[in-house]
Amino acid sequence: MANAITNISLDNLHNAIVAEIKRAFPDLKTVEFYREETDRKTLPLPACLLELSEMDGAPDIDPGTDQLAVTARFEARLIIGFRAHRAKIEIRSLAAGLAAHLRTMLRWPDPLNPGKAVPTGPCEVAGCYPDDFDPALDKYEVWRVEWSQVLHLGQTAWTNDGTPASDLQPVFAWKPDIGEGNADNYEGFE
Repeated sequence: MANAITNISLDNLHNAIVAEIKRAFPDLKTVEFYREETDRKTLPLPACLLELSEMDGAPDIDPGTDQLAVTARFEARLIIGFRAHRAKIEIRSLAAGLAAHLRTMLRWPDPLNPGKAVPTGPCEVAGCYPDDFDPALDKYEVWRVEWSQVLHLGQTAWTNDGTPASDLQPVFAWKPDIGEGNADNYEGFE
């Protein structure tokens, strides 16, 4: 992420993901995070049920903003009825289509700020897999698409004009007149 303004709202990120998947896949009747009920009589199909499943620290990434970099892992469960015409190929095609679309998502369009993007790292697709482990979904064809992306959690230390948000003032000096004993050679930004 080249921009130092990487404050993120997880709620806004969730809304951005839902909005983009709905836009890109208008035939999906349900696109939502954390649906608790998957009763086959009430779930509008085809469906994409989303989840942020974990956030791992990313110790190799220092955003330089005093924020915590994490690798966020997302899952999308794509669901169609098992009696749908050509259900086995249709669910695989839908999973492949979503994975291919996710790969192009360098940033999620921000639903609160048209023309801007939610500040995240690009999507990195882990894969597409059959998902047969939920007994409530026995009468469905279900595939899971997993992806990850880097997020910066917490508030950035930088303001919009590129200056630190803290009380610290940056200073500079020219080599070789730097370091201890050369305090008089430093110039500060006023």
